[in-house]
Amino acid sequence: MIFLLPPSEGKTPASNGPKFAPTKLVFPELNEKRLDLMKALQIFCTNQPELAAKALDLGPKQSDLLANNAELVKAHCAPAIQIYTGVLYDHLGYGTLNTPARARADASILISSALFGFVTPADPIPAYRLSGGSVIPAIGSLAAYWKTDLLGALAQNGHELILDLRSGSYEKLAPAKQLDQPIVSVKVLTSVNGVLKPVTHFNKATKGDLVRAACLSSGKFPTKVERIADFFTKLGFTADLDMLTPGLPTLQIVTH
Repeated sequence: MIFLLPPSEGKTPASNGPKFAPTKLVFPELNEKRLDLMKALQIFCTNQPELAAKALDLGPKQSDLLANNAELVKAHCAPAIQIYTGVLYDHLGYGTLNTPARARADASILISSALFGFVTPADPIPAYRLSGGSVIPAIGSLAAYWKTDLLGALAQNGHELILDLRSGSYEKLAPAKQLDQPIVSVKVLTSVNGVLKPVTHFNKATKGDLVRAACLSSGKFPTKVERIADFFTKLGFTADLDMLTPGLPTLQIVTH
């Protein structure tokens, strides 16, 4: 099973470590586009900082993030799982996983990145500011820029069941529903007066909990869509599979 995770908007810059080396990232066929996008982002943030701040949705007190983007090739790198921070990654708790669970996470997690396309937890990257919905003048829409190449990369795992936990703008970078392989989206719900409604506050936390529990489990990952709800039910979640609503099959996790 492949877990497609969103990145975090907040990132922790590495205080030391190697400089960026594209050859150390997964899917080397993406490297040309990665480097072209990095160059365009650096030039934009260096030459047009006011426009860049607006395009990247940065406030007046976030000029350090512009500086990070302007120095990407010189910045220190660390494993992506250390760069990305936030609620989902706190609940995933990669640093506290045991050795087998960490190996499982490394082999099964792909993090969607507006700048790098996809990275694994172990891939060394610098901190950066670029969201899935951002538009860089020399590049245009990131969805149009990345779509074909990222779908091609995902298709290399054609035999794997994909659990898509990404948010909307990152789903558009590589619309997994266009792939000819088993894919399940995830929706976190809660019961309000007997009616199931989407969760906002605990959405990311629950997704992090799901991936952590799966990596810690000793059982085999499911390979068929129909088995995924049972898999997470056995891990202690209230899980159901919606295959009737139009679109992708959806794993519904109900929080209490």
